[in-house]
Parts: sequence; C-alpha cells; structure tokens
Amino acid sequence: MPRRRPSLRTSRASRASRTTTALAVTAAASLTLGLTACGSGADSGSEASADNGGIHVVASTSTWGDIAQQVVDDADAADDVTVDTILSGTDDDPHEYEATARDVATIRGADVVVGNGAGYDNWLTDNAGDDAEVITAAPLAEEHDHSDHADHGDHGDHGAGDEQADDHDDHDHGSGILEGEDNPHVWFNMDRVAEFADTLAAHLHSLDDGIPAEADGVREMTDDFRQRIADLPHAHVVLTEPVAGLLLRGSEVHDVTPAGFARAVLNEGEPSVADLSTTRDLVTDGEADALITNTQSESQASRQLTDAAEDNDVPVVNVTETPGADDDYAGYVDGVITDLEDALS
Repeated sequence: MPRRRPSLRTSRASRASRTTTALAVTAAASLTLGLTACGSGADSGSEASADNGGIHVVASTSTWGDIAQQVVDDADAADDVTVDTILSGTDDDPHEYEATARDVATIRGADVVVGNGAGYDNWLTDNAGDDAEVITAAPLAEEHDHSDHADHGDHGDHGAGDEQADDHDDHDHGSGILEGEDNPHVWFNMDRVAEFADTLAAHLHSLDDGIPAEADGVREMTDDFRQRIADLPHAHVVLTEPVAGLLLRGSEVHDVTPAGFARAVLNEGEPSVADLSTTRDLVTDGEADALITNTQSESQASRQLTDAAEDNDVPVVNVTETPGADDDYAGYVDGVITDLEDALS
C-alpha cells in the first residue's frame, strides 16, 4: 500500500574551505521533555529581526532543517521565516564535521539555531551568536565521543528519555543497548521530534503571533510513523551501527545484537574477534530475521556481517546517518520503515 509522504522543503547553505572556530554558547535552559532552548539576548535580537520582516533559522543537518521547514510551511509563514541547512546529503558525517568559515558566518547570523544536541553537532551550537535562540532535540553536551554514556553534562536531568519509559526494556535476547538513551540519533525518537517541533513553533509564535504555537503537522507525521513502527511484526534484528536503534522502541522488533559488539560500535570502535564471531553466528544460524546497517559509516566488521547476511539470504536494511540529497526527513523515515516492513514481512 503506498504511503503518504509529507512534503518538506529546506534551503541549503554552501560550504567553503575548512577552518575550526569555536565560540562559547550561553548556558542552556531546558524546556519540556529535554528540548533545549537558550540564548541570553534572544528576546531583543530575534524580535528585532522579526520586526524587520524576517526570522532566520539555521539547522545543523537536513533532518532538523526539514522539520523546521515543515513547522514554517504548516504555519503559512514561509515569507517571514527562512530556514538554511549546513549539512545536506550523505557525503559528510555530522559526527566528524568541522564548520567552515562560511558555515560559521551563516550560523552567527541566525536568529534561531536548531539541531540535534547530545554532542552530535556541537560545531553548530558552539558557533551560535549570543543573541540567538538555540533549540536542540536533546540536551546540549560535550562532544559525543561515547566515553561516558552516563554523563550528559549539566543537562543530564532534562533528557527526553528521563520522562519516558523505555518501551523495549530488557529483551530476553541481546542487549538493546543501541535503543537506549545514550544513543544520540534522536531523530528516530518520534516523541523527541514532536517536542522539538512544538518548542520551535512556540518560540516562533513568541516572535510572530501569527505563527501557531504548536506544530500540529509534525505531530501528525510522527504519530503516523509511531503507529507504523508499533505495527511491525515480532522479529529479531542485529544492528551493525547505532543509528537506527531508537527507531525500534515501541515495536515488537527486538535488537539481539550481542552486548560486547553493541558497546564497541556505540563507542565507535571495532568489536573484538569473539564479539564479531558471536554476532555473525546470529546471522548465519538463522537467529536474526534482518540485519540493519549504515553504509554511510561502514566498518570492516559491518561489511563482514553484511556479506554473511547476503550469503544466507538474510534481508539487509540500510539506514544512513542523514537523508540523501534528493530526499527529505519525511521521505527518509518513510523509506526506512517501509524497508523494515518489507524485510520483516
């Protein structure tokens, strides 16, 4: 059955030669469910921009830029609010990206800076202007090097997961580690996406009361995705990368990735020979119904598991870190869920 794909649009900011510039961001004040909004001079700076006929939003990746653009489009505010995105497509890994001089100029000229948080895109938030409102889907944190998953800085008490029960508690098989709150890929957590959109809508409404204070269109989209995820059949999957882990929460799809392997990839390291062998056995012995991987960040271990899956007719679902250049967030998530539906049917 064909799925409706909501239309999202976002403008793309070009990039020049790389340079590293870091400016301290003002302390973050957390909003509902871990949505972080900050900016000491946001009221004066952003309102002045709004009074002059335009609000400039800058997003770290096309994921958050697309969601911001949908908030704007659903409010019929396209003429008053512009959204620029720094990273688009799958050529760059947001984990490793360094802002260019032109990126920094774009970020510092924004009235509102939006991104992922959780240390995933500090190159964005660290360069926000003092007057900018910074809104992230997860609390701000030190760069996400996975060295200490228990510590998310001063915002640790405000993570969305702190107010949500993990719908995928302690499976009988596998670790479920990649579905936990330590996973920074929060654009697959539909609760966080909806709260991010509502937080952005509320801030834009404070600048222009013609913009609705709630992001109903985004909530409708995330509700649809959440239902499709819940409808996935009972199955066991192995994940070679953490990117898709949070998508499985609330479903009957169990992450059976062995704990040693899962911790290694979450720490961006290579698993031990023993952990790799144990994981491969799940694929070759028929314990895994599908393998979920990420060709945008492929390792030697993930390539070996992909080869083993293909040799044993185990479906392989590829989930990249970011949407493709010709895709948007809605189409990207729709495609991932459709691939899971097809693989597990």
